[in-house]
Amino acid sequence: MGSTGRVLQRLVGRCCTRPWLTVSLGVLLAVLGYGYAAHSLTLETSKLQLLPSNQPWATLYQDYSRDFSQLEDIVVAVQSPSVEMSAAYAARLEGELRGGELRSARVTYRIDPRHLAEHGLLYLPLESVQGFFDTLARQEDLLTTFAAAPSLNHLVEGINQSTGDLFLPRVFGADEDRRPVDTALLRDLLGQMSERLDHPVYRSPWQHLFAGRLSGAPDAGYFLSEDRRLLYVVVDFPGSASTLRSETEAISALRRVITALRAEFPAVTAGVTGAPALFSDELATATRDTEAATVLALVLTLALLLLAFRRLLSSGLLLAALGISLGWSLGIITLTVHHLNVFSMMFVSVVVGIGIDYGIYFLFRYDEERDRGCEPALAVARTAARSGPGILLGALTAAATFYLLTISDFRGIREFGLVAGTAILLAFVVTVTVVPALLVLTDRRRLAPRLVLVSGGSPKRGARAFLPTLRPSSAALLVLVPTAIALWAAPRVSFDYNLLNLQAPEAESVVWEKKIAAAAGRSGFAALATTGSIEELRAKQAAFERLPSVADVHSALTLLPARQEEKLAILGRTAAIVDDVVVGAPPRLDVDALIEALASLHRRLEQASDPTAAIASTLLRQLRERDRRLTEIALTDFQGRLAADFSEHWERLRQAVRPAPVTVAALPDVLQRKFVGATGRLLMQIHSRDDIWERPGATRFVEELRSVDPDVTGQPVVAYESMRLMERACRHGMVYAFVLVAGIAALMIRRLRETMIAMVPLLLGTLWTVGVMHLSGLRFDLVNVWALPLIIGSAAEYGVNMVLRALEARADGGPLLPRSTVLGVAYNGLTTMAGFGSLLLAHHQGVWGLGLLLVIGTAVTLTASLVVLPVLLRLSVARSSATVTADEPIVVPALPHAS
Repeated sequence: MGSTGRVLQRLVGRCCTRPWLTVSLGVLLAVLGYGYAAHSLTLETSKLQLLPSNQPWATLYQDYSRDFSQLEDIVVAVQSPSVEMSAAYAARLEGELRGGELRSARVTYRIDPRHLAEHGLLYLPLESVQGFFDTLARQEDLLTTFAAAPSLNHLVEGINQSTGDLFLPRVFGADEDRRPVDTALLRDLLGQMSERLDHPVYRSPWQHLFAGRLSGAPDAGYFLSEDRRLLYVVVDFPGSASTLRSETEAISALRRVITALRAEFPAVTAGVTGAPALFSDELATATRDTEAATVLALVLTLALLLLAFRRLLSSGLLLAALGISLGWSLGIITLTVHHLNVFSMMFVSVVVGIGIDYGIYFLFRYDEERDRGCEPALAVARTAARSGPGILLGALTAAATFYLLTISDFRGIREFGLVAGTAILLAFVVTVTVVPALLVLTDRRRLAPRLVLVSGGSPKRGARAFLPTLRPSSAALLVLVPTAIALWAAPRVSFDYNLLNLQAPEAESVVWEKKIAAAAGRSGFAALATTGSIEELRAKQAAFERLPSVADVHSALTLLPARQEEKLAILGRTAAIVDDVVVGAPPRLDVDALIEALASLHRRLEQASDPTAAIASTLLRQLRERDRRLTEIALTDFQGRLAADFSEHWERLRQAVRPAPVTVAALPDVLQRKFVGATGRLLMQIHSRDDIWERPGATRFVEELRSVDPDVTGQPVVAYESMRLMERACRHGMVYAFVLVAGIAALMIRRLRETMIAMVPLLLGTLWTVGVMHLSGLRFDLVNVWALPLIIGSAAEYGVNMVLRALEARADGGPLLPRSTVLGVAYNGLTTMAGFGSLLLAHHQGVWGLGLLLVIGTAVTLTASLVVLPVLLRLSVARSSATVTADEPIVVPALPHAS
């Protein structure tokens, strides 16, 4: 027995001399831990805090998120058969929100119409502005004459007298080439005159002439996707601090309103997304998954304990000890870390799967010693002395590999490693303190402790051999074939860079984020860069746009009219023409003059074979056949409305041709918030032409962007750099884990050959795991990339405990691998898989993938331990001469016999 065994033996002895005190203290500390955690343990609610704090791209991304508030806005995506229906839905949604729970919300889904009215002509193409001026210049006399006395007959006469192609192209702006004539305005005008004779309904025919020119923005400034299938409603809360709780409440309120509107808008579908919704859904999913996984892990662990020991009391004691260790862990975590994050929330499932292992090892060896005829006190002492070092080694290797995660640049991963490693060590402490005391209490209830020296002696009944070993040739075949396949497959395992694939695919925010990306024809995530001035913005944006990997760049310049100075000059000349046109009062209607003008127009239309001739013919027939007095009344009313309508549109045109230059400061607030930060910095959103979720596309995009601006950041850069860091950390972590585990094992085993044998299952298990990944189509991602180091740490105990027991058998005699050791390893592997497997309940795909990979790794490593290791141990024993030494004295607490 080594010094480690003696120390553990003394510790167990002290705890068992006063078992009630030991158990009471353990329970008390657990209750305090649970209470302290319930009162003070919080949940880290900022995703930005999970990023590396020492990387410029991460700190810049945090700075930009604070400076440009719209990067963190909530977005409602609306999909319907038409833009008009989507706009009606958005208006209804805004009304419901303002009159309901979200009165303070600012709801925006279009550019301010006043901005469009004032500057609409500047957003037209330069050719259209020039064409509009040319049309007005050619038809200035006609417009001036009609406006001075706006009557129906004057309008028709003016059209007839117009020079050029048929008549309408010259009057209403056709191009110089002889393209087909658009007679929509004429058809509408003649059709309304005909209808007006029967129905007093007026619809403005001037929309065909003025509407498109006075609103230069497409779709009246609505926030639409590029394919016009989605309308975006942006929701933010000006003047209020943004917290996870307030955002979650707002998102829930939005979803309730959307649900309520389904009956009113059955053809419309809508969903909430945006950065806050994505993170809120991710956190909510992770919380639900953690709760479900914890319950499942406990149920599966209890079932395995009952299967292993067939005793409800013993199984319940181990589960109670696990609960005590979790209470201690929560108390320590609350005291030191103060919070959990979306990753460290998983530590409970990890501790349930791994922490129970140490109690299982202890109880199996305890039962073996009891089978030999040892009294409870002696059985506990022998278990601590002989199996304690192996249990300690398993705890140290598992905790050490979790602590290795603290080298990660990512705070979330660091905290997960710290929390899980600490919890595993505390589970071991409970195993060698509270568990022995519980065992003594269940076997001996009357205690009068005093220490006596008891010889270990020879067992009354030898330990039973349990695991048959394969022939070396068969074992070699079983090893070489899967290893060869794994060596071929391992280099082909790739990384998944898509952050959306980590989240629950059915989450509303994820579903709509993917719809937005599909509607845009590219990822919705953009790289970000800033400048301090418009001049610098122009130069840098032009440089980005020249890059082959860049699809487009959005900035404040995108919102400014192109070639604005040239358009302003043309509009200045246009304003002079508009000012010369003065709209007067309409004269008395002259029906005879109108009939004469329409007849002339009808002849021209027939000569041109224009379909509008049929409408003119019908109107002529009505004017000639209907009652003259009623006709005059109806058309006089129509003429008055037509003149007033023209006057209103002409006044709007008078204002529209005098726009002030559009500057960044003149942009509507909703647009300024998108591209102008609180500090005055100007933002650029740069979209990739390549697939940024694949390594080649991401590398090309980021490297080209950095050739223009080394400080570029944003989600594509964060994802790219995060995976690079994770890949490097994973490789280093695997090496560190092997070195650390091997070093700890060497210190405990103190034999080179046996240490190497103990490491074989880890090497094979890790390699086979990567091979299975490729064969099953699994890829590494930002979460499961840490599975391999964790597998190395958690599975190291299998080989180490088997080797230590074999060395004990070599020294003391007996079977190479007794039943208790083999069953302990097997059930520990199963409970570890149960703990990890409970993560497969997760809807969060990152957690689900981590659980799956850990289950696979644990299963293949356990298989290697139970199949390959016995063969190696038998070969090792065959080459070594067995030496039998007497047991060292064991110090145990003496318990009084029952009276």
